[in-house]
Formats: sequence, C-alpha cells, structure tokens
Amino acid sequence: MRWESIIGQDRAVKQLRSALERDHVHHAYLLAGPAGTGKELIARTFAQAANCEDANVAARPCEKCEHCRAIERGNFPDVQLVMPQSELIGRGFASKADLEGAPSKEIRVDEIRALSKRLSLAALRGRRKIALVLPADAMNERAQNTLLKTLEEPPSATTFLLISENPDALLPTIRSRCARVQLGPIPERFLAGRLVRDGVAPAEASERAARAQGSFSRALEEKQGGRHELLQDVEKALAASDERPSLDLAEIFGERGAALEVALEVQAWTRDLLVAQTGAPDEVLELRDLRPLADEIAGRTAPPVLLGQAALCAEVIEALEQNGNGRLQLERLFLKARELRNG
Repeated sequence: MRWESIIGQDRAVKQLRSALERDHVHHAYLLAGPAGTGKELIARTFAQAANCEDANVAARPCEKCEHCRAIERGNFPDVQLVMPQSELIGRGFASKADLEGAPSKEIRVDEIRALSKRLSLAALRGRRKIALVLPADAMNERAQNTLLKTLEEPPSATTFLLISENPDALLPTIRSRCARVQLGPIPERFLAGRLVRDGVAPAEASERAARAQGSFSRALEEKQGGRHELLQDVEKALAASDERPSLDLAEIFGERGAALEVALEVQAWTRDLLVAQTGAPDEVLELRDLRPLADEIAGRTAPPVLLGQAALCAEVIEALEQNGNGRLQLERLFLKARELRNG
C-alpha cells in the first residue's frame, strides 16, 4: 500500500512517513484508535517503507520490489507479527490442530520472549527489523513486563509497532516508551467515496458511511439484510415469554467486537423507534425497510421506555469500549430492556 492511498489519516501518515524519510525513526510506536480506522494498514505500510529497495526514499514503499511484495505476502523474515492464537486461527495463519488445548485469546509471555530473541539477531534481508503486536492490549501483564525490558534496551535498527483500540489497557511504562500515533474516525466523505469506487450506489454509500461511525471495516462489511435479521431476532428475544432467547443471543455475539456492533445496531434501532413515534417520514429512519415493525413497536411502547432503552444502549456501548466483557454486557442490555418493555 502506498502512503498516498491511505485516506482520512493524514496526520498519522505524515508522522510516520516523515520519520522514515528523515531517518529519525523511534524504536516503538503505539498506533491507537477506534476499530476499522486503518491502524494495521498503516503499520504494514510503514514496514514496507522501512525495507523497500527503491533508491528514492520519498517513493517508498514502491509495492514492486521483492521486499515490498514479501511483506505484503507476510513472509519477509525481518517483519515479525505477534497476535493471540485465537486471532491467528481466525485469520487462517494457524489451525486448532497445531495447538495444545483451547486457543489463547491473550498474547502470552513465551510469545514475547520468542519475539525478543528473534529481534536480537541481525536483520537477514532488510534495513530495519519490524515487530507488529496486535492487538497490543491482548498482552497479559507478564508479557507486557517482558516486552518492557526489551523496550528499555531495544535492539539496533528495530521498531516495535503496537496496535491497540484500547491503549489505556497497556501498562503506563509501556505507553511512556512509545511514540503515540493517534488515529481518529474516518470522515464520512472518504468512506462514501471508497464505497462508490467499490461499486456501491452513491445514495447507499452515503447511508452506509453515516452508519459506520468512522470505521472502514464497518462500512465495507455492512450487509443491510443482516442488520434486519439481527434486529428482528432482538425484538423476538425481548418479546419472548422467558429470558432464554436473550441469553442465547448474548452468547452468540459474546465476543467483545461483535457485542459492540450489536449494541450499536440496537442503539440505532432505538433511535428509529423514537423517531417513528413522532410520525416522521421514512427518509428520516436509518432502517426504513423495517418501518412497519418500527411503527408497531413504537405504537405499543411508551416514550419513557424507549428513552430508558436508549440510555441503556449508551451505557453498554461505553462499557464495551472500555474493554467490558461482551457476553455479560449484552446480557445486561437485553435483560434490562426486557424489564423496561414489560414494566
């Protein structure tokens, strides 16, 4: 990926690109920001630029040389990637058959020790050894303390790129030894433009960009039909005679990232229900195809109940953004919403 192709993160790109071009590269960077804002993409572009073979520094990464292509493929020996076992399996880099026991959702101390050992060796092909740790907040405390020792005396020509949606979960001593690169939500106009280039109709692109809350991944992956099915399942669970359907939904979407997506969808749906109570036209609703269901629920639910549900959504979203447990927070959302609905 060329630096020029990364849109919506000009400040972060300028910070890292300038460091490389001036040859004033810090030994560790903390790339922090919301999900789907390009943290990993920028980190990989940095790794390519740091090792690109193009003689023109300003033209790096060229995307054409063998080093750039190898880093893109993920098999360049001087770029190390560390992530939890569960993430490796999810991305197809490993299988459960390769592991003993259940895949770990943490980055463990042995993995950081192995990384430090590899980085202590001389670079095999590149100018600079790069270590990508993602998500960095998945390191348990022992792993962080082990990494801290390496950051205090980093190997020469080595840069650590720590990627995190929740940087406050890292030890203060880790954060203090990293140069922070802060990424913000992607502006809607950039998201909409990307979707249009991918073949999405302009009107739909604008709607999806508005719902994506600054996240490229959310804008690109959103499926309208999937949203409808999810919210219909939520309404069925809230109207059920017992709590089992609510608990089942919370278990299905219990991973924190998925739970946050669900909570955001329920928040948007709650807003539509409140708008429907005012008799506003379809154009004002996010999920206008669900207008009949929205009118039905809005007609039999008191406004204070929906306002309470909106406040509950905001509390759950805040808890999940602060690394709360996904399943427990969704249980809280669904069960308390049932209480509100049932008086």
